[in-house]
Amino acid sequence: MDSTYDMQSPSDQSLDSGIVSFLQTFYRVSDTPGETEKYVEMFTDDATFVLASKKAVGHKEITTMREGMWDSVASRKHRISKLFPFGTDANELMLHGTVALTLKNGGSAEIEWAGRAEVVKADADGKYRFKFYQVYLDTGAAAAYKK
Repeated sequence: MDSTYDMQSPSDQSLDSGIVSFLQTFYRVSDTPGETEKYVEMFTDDATFVLASKKAVGHKEITTMREGMWDSVASRKHRISKLFPFGTDANELMLHGTVALTLKNGGSAEIEWAGRAEVVKADADGKYRFKFYQVYLDTGAAAAYKK
């Protein structure tokens, strides 16, 4: 696995290693254009996804948001710095990192972001999925690079 998806997380075994693997896979898929179906399948059917000021609920809306995320972006690369779990099952998470963007207009940017998430493990297939995922980033900085 690409080491840029490694992240610092608690070393006291309070976090299921399956959650870390899920997040590593999620950001790798997130950085791959055309992987919309795989991306959306990493959310529960009724998940809420908030990206800055945009909100999507359910697979259909998340699909639309995901496709729009590539409108002006040619490539993206997430780097996750740290992961902070909380809760009885450590399934509530905060994380932060950077995302390097190459834009279709030839520009590029590196933007800091933070995320808040709740993951659940499906009974049917044992896979982790986002029930809730919110990304915080400076939309002004992001918009400036798109010009």
